[in-house]
Amino acid sequence: MRRIHLLNLCLMLTAALATSAWAKPPTVTTLRLYVLNCGGLIYNQPEDYGLAREEVASSNMAVSCYLIVHPKGTLLFDTGLEDRLVGQPFWVNVDEGYAQEVTTPLRAQLASLGVAPSDITYLALSHSDWDHVGNANDYAGAMWLTPKAERDFMFRGAVTPERRRTYDKLEHAKTIVYSGDHDVFGDGQVILKATPGHTPGHQSLYVRLAKTGGVVLSGDLYHYAEERALARMPEEEKTRGTPEARAAIEIFLEHTRSQLWIGHSIELFAKARKLPDWYE
Repeated sequence: MRRIHLLNLCLMLTAALATSAWAKPPTVTTLRLYVLNCGGLIYNQPEDYGLAREEVASSNMAVSCYLIVHPKGTLLFDTGLEDRLVGQPFWVNVDEGYAQEVTTPLRAQLASLGVAPSDITYLALSHSDWDHVGNANDYAGAMWLTPKAERDFMFRGAVTPERRRTYDKLEHAKTIVYSGDHDVFGDGQVILKATPGHTPGHQSLYVRLAKTGGVVLSGDLYHYAEERALARMPEEEKTRGTPEARAAIEIFLEHTRSQLWIGHSIELFAKARKLPDWYE
């Protein structure tokens, strides 16, 4: 029995090595959007988001990352929970009341597409909370696209070394710093939209797909779909710009006839096409 297990392991390793050696990043003529599984959060306090228990379908949260493949390059939007958590029980890693679980490393998901960290052209983070930057240092060789307000927030003196640990390499990375919106490839198809409030430089991502249409990946502008439906939000965000950012995005959604994807929504993630499938 042990020999069979060893044989299977060898076959798996051989297949993995072959895949990594032969696979190449996808070449596209039209835009693609990949939804990546960057972990999950087990959480039981929807009251922190202005919601009662009976008002939410699930208080737990998905953690989503996204790979956008454009004819001019690739953009990784958010890097999720840390790959090092793979295989660890969720109760071992609890931060601010959120228990963390990771089943598949982000790096391995990208490798299945033939995408190595060095193949990422641009890295953009919706914001600097730990569940969105867990693997940011792995992609510090890319061009980092960041609002000035968020970069300043990330490297302010009050941030502890432990909090900076997963993204500290970005401080000296190649960087494009901006205020307001940023058109990633210069053709209006992939635009980082300023949505400050949750953090000073929080941003969402608009992707205009040929078949799917427009999609706005909302970062932490919302955590639950019920926040949007019931007009709720964390109390502290009511005076930090979130109401204005949400109102602006609603206008943008209507103007562009786009969908809003809430990255932490368990329900949305369950229905989404996930790797190796894509949206176009």
